[in-house]
Amino acid sequence: MRSKAAVRARCLSYTGCVGILVLSCFLISSCGNRRIVDHIKLIQSAGYDLDGKRVRSTILIGDYTEKEKTNIKILSTESVSSMDTMQRQNTKSNQSLHTGQMRLVLFGKQFAKQGIGSVLDRLFHDQFISSRLRLAVSGTNAAGLLSSTVNTHDTLFIMNMVEQNEEWGNLPKLNLQTSLYNYYGAGRDLFLPYLILEGGTVKIDGIALFKDDKFATNVDIRDAFVLKLLTENSRNGSILMPLKESDALPDDYILMRSIASKRTIQLVSQEPAPVILIKIKMKVSVREKPEYIRFETKEDISALERKLAAYLVKKAEDFISLCKSKQVDPIGLGDFMRSKSRGWNEKDFQASYPSLKAKIRIDLKIVQSSLSQ
Repeated sequence: MRSKAAVRARCLSYTGCVGILVLSCFLISSCGNRRIVDHIKLIQSAGYDLDGKRVRSTILIGDYTEKEKTNIKILSTESVSSMDTMQRQNTKSNQSLHTGQMRLVLFGKQFAKQGIGSVLDRLFHDQFISSRLRLAVSGTNAAGLLSSTVNTHDTLFIMNMVEQNEEWGNLPKLNLQTSLYNYYGAGRDLFLPYLILEGGTVKIDGIALFKDDKFATNVDIRDAFVLKLLTENSRNGSILMPLKESDALPDDYILMRSIASKRTIQLVSQEPAPVILIKIKMKVSVREKPEYIRFETKEDISALERKLAAYLVKKAEDFISLCKSKQVDPIGLGDFMRSKSRGWNEKDFQASYPSLKAKIRIDLKIVQSSLSQ
């Protein structure tokens, strides 16, 4: 019979052999992967524009040959369709192009007006595309917006800008899965960040609203905050509220920042036209205010809470009115009605959508202020 020491030694020897084998496989695999990476180019941002009747595709590729510095390479090509732009881009590269690290697809406004459905279909069926990918619309052409980021040496500059504004700013959260759900889902419409160039610098200017796969209109960054409140339980985001209806001076405003908000939707009635109640409960902080606004008593704070809530209710009502006039449904009110109605029909809902009444109720509490009282 072997001693326990002998058995233990044999086990250790076996374990060591297995460890060496696993490590060898890992090193071989790593070397293989390294060789693969060395022979491909990873597209990290892409754009689509309409140039007359032709489609122009622009891609950004990171060149990491210089130590501690990323140089951005731009490739551009034209075609009669967006279907073969990747193949045409590949004819301009000495290494195979791959989409596995692509994090942004930017649509020029004119391209978005004629429809982005074919591109969305390809993204949906591309197994290598990450759910972190962001979609956005450029107020001018996508190529110009992408080219403006070359000096940042960051191929993901716009994607990072969108991502941090979703987390800390006014943009609703939108990854690829969410955007595709809004596009393919019944009773809802796609919306995407809307970007412009201002003084040669990329700026998030608001939200692009879509009808089916076509750009319908865009709204500003304040309405982006309203849409964020209407579509998700959120944190962060801010809005500037005027204290006077007319002749407001630069100091006649309050800057309010959301700390947390929670949204619920209720169906009040379906006949003769749908009535929906949207309730938003939110906690905010006041970041800036004029000196004549006092926080000395509970009554002062309550009065300001009512004023802020009333302003947001009006903004939400105006936003929904705009959506109905454009026949777009970024909030997903049709999807909500579908969940409450047997035999729901999208065509019938679209016919009743302009007469739908959405009541907004906002319970707003000021829980902290960055100002001295």
